[in-house]
Formats: sequence, structure tokens, C-alpha cells
Amino acid sequence: MKKIYLLVLSSAVLFIIWESREFIIRTMLWFGDKDTVAASMQNTGIWGPITLFVLFVLQVFLAFIPGQALMVACGYLYGFWGGFLLSWFSLVAGGEMAFVLARRYGRPFAERWVSPQALSKWDKAAEGQGIGFFSLSLVLPLIPNDAMCYVAGLGKISRAKFVAANLLGRGMACVLTSAAGAFGGTIPWQIWVVLLSIFLLMGLVWQFSNKRQPV
Repeated sequence: MKKIYLLVLSSAVLFIIWESREFIIRTMLWFGDKDTVAASMQNTGIWGPITLFVLFVLQVFLAFIPGQALMVACGYLYGFWGGFLLSWFSLVAGGEMAFVLARRYGRPFAERWVSPQALSKWDKAAEGQGIGFFSLSLVLPLIPNDAMCYVAGLGKISRAKFVAANLLGRGMACVLTSAAGAFGGTIPWQIWVVLLSIFLLMGLVWQFSNKRQPV
């Protein structure tokens, strides 16, 4: 009976996915297009920032939601500072949720959202690392940024150090994407100053944490 139940359930899920295929494709294309996201959010009033906040948090758990398009759209819609603060606060909140839940419920929970192979690979890379490593892991494009929140939760880094890394790493990413959305291809020198300040702050925090004690 259990096998029959699973077969019926799987068939029903596949049928629903097939019947909803056009909606699913349109939704995925919407997430990946900055101009479409911006056009959808322009006339939503207060619900625009709320919707974007929810989407930012969800993209930490759902890999098919591209956070970069949302971040650029934030800068385009709300200007540099508005877009920066909205995307920064949202991504930090999502990262903290992933970290806390992974630490509390362990690897079985993390493997629901990140492949076991990716977790194992980055577990080894992150072993013994601290604020500097995780800050960079949350901004560098060749690293699965959101997955690193789960890796940190499963590792030995303290929550306080991960909060610092989360703020710094997400801050650097949001500065660049919000500037791209707000100013297009021409980023003012003031933005580079902000980015350099965050980078220097990250270096100071890294040095300070290393002097105090290893992770």
C-alpha cells in the first residue's frame, strides 16, 4: 500500500507540474529579468518593498530565485541607498535564518536546500575559517553564496562571527548591485569609497578576530 500511495502521489505531483508548466516558466523568467521585476514592483506602493523582502529571504532557500536580478531591481526602483538598505537587510535576515536553522536541525535540514555534494565540498574549504573567509564567500561570484550560510551553521564558527561576516559580505554585494541598478554602467566615485570602506572594515575585523583566538 505504501508503494501504491507513493506512486499515486508522485503521479499527481508530476501532473500538476505539467499542467502548470507555462506558469512555472513565466515565473522563472520573471525572477531572472531585472526590468520585468522593476515594472511589476513600480505600482505596488508599500507592498513593493515587502514583496522584495520576502523574495530575498526565500531565495536563500530556493535556488531558482536569482538574487542578483532582485538586487539590481532594488537599486533601479528605490535609488542607491534605498535599494542598498532593502537588499542588505533582507539578505542578512535570510542568511541568519539559514544559519540558525542549520545549526539547530543539522545536516538533514541543510540537505533539503543544498545538495549533499556541495555541502561536503564547502565544509572542507570552510573548516577552521572565520569572518574573513565567510565574508568573501558571501560576495564572490564563483562561490554558492547562500549555501555558505548553511555551511557556516553546520560548522564551528560562532554566531557572532557569522553575523559580522554576513553583514560585511552581503554589504559588499549589495553596494555593487544597488549601484548597478541605480546608476547603470557609470558608478560614482562615492560608491567606490563606500565599497572600499566596507572592504577595509572587513580586513580590520578579520585581523582583530584572528588576534583574539582561532575559530
